[in-house]
Amino acid sequence: MPQPSQPTPRRARIGVSLNFMTNGLMLTLTPRLPEIKQSFELSDGFYGIVVAAMGVGALVVGPMPAKFIARFGPLKVALTATIAAAVMLSVAACALNPVLFAFAFLVMGALDAHIDAAQNTQGVAVQLWAGRTIMNSLHATWSLGAMTATLAGSAASGLGIPLYAHGIAMSLVIITLALICYRMGVIPDDVKRAQIREKQSHRSPTNWRRLLPVIPLALLGVVGVIPEDTTNNWAALYLVGRFEVGFSLAGLAVTVMLIAQVIGRLLSDPLSDRFGQETVASIGGGLVAAGGLLMIITPVAPLVYLGLVLMGIGCAPIIPMAFSAAGRLSGVASGTGITLVGFAIRIGLTFNSPLMGGIAELASVRAAFTLVAVAGIVACLLPLRYRRPRPETVNAGV
Repeated sequence: MPQPSQPTPRRARIGVSLNFMTNGLMLTLTPRLPEIKQSFELSDGFYGIVVAAMGVGALVVGPMPAKFIARFGPLKVALTATIAAAVMLSVAACALNPVLFAFAFLVMGALDAHIDAAQNTQGVAVQLWAGRTIMNSLHATWSLGAMTATLAGSAASGLGIPLYAHGIAMSLVIITLALICYRMGVIPDDVKRAQIREKQSHRSPTNWRRLLPVIPLALLGVVGVIPEDTTNNWAALYLVGRFEVGFSLAGLAVTVMLIAQVIGRLLSDPLSDRFGQETVASIGGGLVAAGGLLMIITPVAPLVYLGLVLMGIGCAPIIPMAFSAAGRLSGVASGTGITLVGFAIRIGLTFNSPLMGGIAELASVRAAFTLVAVAGIVACLLPLRYRRPRPETVNAGV
């Protein structure tokens, strides 16, 4: 019987799950974005640029996360980047002007790219060690963290808690959890070496040919993140501006979507094992499209929340599938494949909000939600053309 302190698949899974949850807590300022926009007196267009700073920061680092992961390992990269990002969260919460706020988001984006690549690389490694599908449930813990963060943000807004106090308190929580994640998420060296040997034994003859399978996965990641980014940055504004919903209630829009996403991700692992990841992701894309269309045509606020539920359930399996498949590509290091998919997702994050802002300036925020419907249609069709065999699994007791 292993000692509690010894590495086991179950212990490593708990550690990486906490890492995903900690990363989700970074969204704690999201429900307060309408307040921030109002306090800085930003136009829709300039607001879109400011909130896109995080995506720009991630693009600046490019493939750098893969290099750090290969040199220091995913656990150390995740810990260091999480602590630094928590500090920048406090800076954003204390910012007195939009320039400093955007700068803090820029640095957070660069750090989040490292966190995202590191935790997904660690997640794929734990999944292989465990011998069963866990990636959707890992991303569900991210959604749980984000849901907790947005509830805290909405409550803080409703109670009138100053933004700086809210941000500093959440930063301390994030740093504490990051240290716990580091202690629990260890994978034995012999397991790591065995996984590396297995991937190297299937190496393809040329580099560019080995990277071609990443392209459709990268595109799938882009369309998969659009519903999340749009909800985070625009759903509350839509409810406030079109339906005159209060700040606190509008901030719950993100929470509603995240609750639906958690449910979808908890269901996606067993459904993927039974019907295939491609089928589950394709159905999810259809739900995203339906949710986006409902938000466009609805005349009342309650149906906006229903649209968010459809979007949350629908987008749940899309990004986990992209990361999981990228981490299994033969002849491609897990960190490399996952970093490339993550980089593509950051491109989507960078350009989605400015594009939404441009459409909102020319037409309306309502019209801008057309992007979500289009992304859902693409996510529905793409997996049907990119099919992978499901991996054989052996229950490892996690």
